[in-house]
Amino acid sequence: MGFSEYLFVIAFFGVPGVLGGWLAHTRGKNPLVWGLLSAPFPFFVLIIWFQKPTAEIPGYFRKCPSCGGVYPWKLNACKYCGVETEQK
Repeated sequence: MGFSEYLFVIAFFGVPGVLGGWLAHTRGKNPLVWGLLSAPFPFFVLIIWFQKPTAEIPGYFRKCPSCGGVYPWKLNACKYCGVETEQK
């Protein structure tokens, strides 16, 4: 197997696997399982991308104390009800 074949395997399987694992980590899911699923089946990257977390994940997502919606950590106000939250 030459260098170009290795590069193809890394690009075709490695990139979706790493991306799926990282997205799973940021959403509170098991990164190993999602990475292994995403490597041969890249559509799992889209599934984890659009899957909203259900709990607060420090550094990535927070849960609104008012409405219970989960929104990105970098926002200062809930994107669903507009309640201001303090930075932790």
